[in-house]
Amino acid sequence: MYRTLTALVVLALAGCIEPPKTNRAFVYVTGLQDLTYWDPINGGRGHDAYDAILALESKDSVPVLISTLLDPTPTKIKGRLHPPPTVGDVAFHMLLLIFGMKADDFAPEGVWIFKNDPVNNPIYKVRIEKDDVREKLRLRFGRM
Repeated sequence: MYRTLTALVVLALAGCIEPPKTNRAFVYVTGLQDLTYWDPINGGRGHDAYDAILALESKDSVPVLISTLLDPTPTKIKGRLHPPPTVGDVAFHMLLLIFGMKADDFAPEGVWIFKNDPVNNPIYKVRIEKDDVREKLRLRFGRM
């Protein structure tokens, strides 16, 4: 009798423990590769993974986004003139949004900003072409 009661109490308490939200951010960030559209003003809003990451507290989402800067997986965003942006590119734009910064602030690190792009969409205007630039960005965001 007491063993059963003890087991029920332990099971009830174990069910109440909430997992860390950082684990959720890792799950959500894998969904960024399914982005199909990037709005010039609203970014990826409306996509479940994008909205879920931004809904988390920054202490949970920012470390995951920083580690995702190095991810070369292409997204499903199709452009007639441009190759699809990577998940790392999307993470960079999300970090800019979270920190309230502009891409021009990262020109010294080697981020390319095209001023005369005919598409005029930030996901295409800002390019991070080299892995060493991504590493510099990761280090800079990590210090913030």
